[in-house]
Amino acid sequence: MNGEIAGAIATFRDKTELIVLAERLSGISVYADALRAGAHEFMNKLHVIMGMTHMGLYEELEQYISGTVSNYQNEIGSITRQIKDPVMAGFLLGKLSRAREAGTELALSADSYLPEAADPQTIHELITIAGNLLDNAMDALEGQAVRAIELAFTYESGILSCTVQDSGPGIPDQLQQQVYVQGFSTKGEGRGFGLYLVRKSVEKLGGRLEVLSRGVDGTNGTGTTFAVEVPYAVKDEESI
Repeated sequence: MNGEIAGAIATFRDKTELIVLAERLSGISVYADALRAGAHEFMNKLHVIMGMTHMGLYEELEQYISGTVSNYQNEIGSITRQIKDPVMAGFLLGKLSRAREAGTELALSADSYLPEAADPQTIHELITIAGNLLDNAMDALEGQAVRAIELAFTYESGILSCTVQDSGPGIPDQLQQQVYVQGFSTKGEGRGFGLYLVRKSVEKLGGRLEVLSRGVDGTNGTGTTFAVEVPYAVKDEESI
């Protein structure tokens, strides 16, 4: 009163959920997860090398290192031949490590091709799309006897197609539109952001998203395919 401060009120709000959502929206968590998986796989290999060195198994160690290097070079060679955008190529190498860590067979289709994008922001959105679709597929395969995912990219006449197909139980018909709703998940609380973010990124790029699934009761193992098509400007059209 009379211009004097009689007291103050402070309000506090837990920003954890907002921070998590912001990270997901920006794609940071998708990049970070791929990097973490790659680092974890690398550390596992170092532990094997250290153990074999301590035991003096030098001949076996040489064979292990030779096989590891050969497999890694083949994997890098395969990715870089098909995926010409270096950011996406690096991201997919990390996702392959993440899939192995989860006990899932992740394969890039033999006829996949993704040229380098003219706009880096397009690749950023595509990484959000592909990353969340792959994570969603791995979640769907939890507890399944066969855990396989195929990723495919095709480019034709300014349109890029991306499909992610899994060998999981499928999605019941009545849930096939609900899966895109923010916060909707059959896996419990704190989930349900992935496919929502996929839809938002597809809309931002002016593309379309479709789900193909024959799942009915969640036990028939028919699998699910998510198909995305977006306009895609190529950095060097003459190299196609």
